Amino acid sequence: MYFGTMAERFARDAQCACAMMEMVGATLRSSAYSQLWNKSTATVIVVDDDASIRRALGRQLQILGFSVLDFQSAEDFLASEVPTGDACLLLDVYMPGMNGIELCRSLAASGRHLPTILISGRDDEQIRQMMRKANPIASLLKPFDEKKLLSAIRKALRSGSSSPS
Repeated sequence: MYFGTMAERFARDAQCACAMMEMVGATLRSSAYSQLWNKSTATVIVVDDDASIRRALGRQLQILGFSVLDFQSAEDFLASEVPTGDACLLLDVYMPGMNGIELCRSLAASGRHLPTILISGRDDEQIRQMMRKANPIASLLKPFDEKKLLSAIRKALRSGSSSPS
C-alpha cells in the first residue's frame, strides 16, 4: 500500500490539523463558547451541597471565562464576603440546613442584592411555586444545557449592573 513520501504525509497531516483548528475555532466563536473569545471579569458564585455539581459547574464556568466561587452550603456562603462588582449567584434549592429559598429571603431581608439563578433537580408544582415566590432572575432544572445556563447568567449580570448594591 502506498502512503506517499514522508513530506506528502506531513503536508496532508498539516492540512488536516489546520482544517480541524479552523473548524474548532469557528465552532467556538459561533456557540456558547464565544465567551472564551471575550473573557469576562464577572464572578459566578455556586452554592450546592453536591460536590460533583459544584466541581462540574466550576470547570464549565471557568472555561467560559468566569471567575467562580463555590460553597457547599448557604451557611458557608453567608459566612463569607460577598464579592462586590459584577457577580451573580447560582443556587441549589434543596440543601441540608438553610435551603436556597431561605438564603434568597435572608439576602433580601439583609439588603444584600445579588442576582440569583435557582437550580433544582426536582420538577413539580411545589418546587415551581417555591421558585417563583423567591423571585429569582431565572430558574433552571437539572440537568440544564449550557446555552440556558449562559443565558441565565447573562440576564443575571445585566440585572445586577442596573441594580443598586
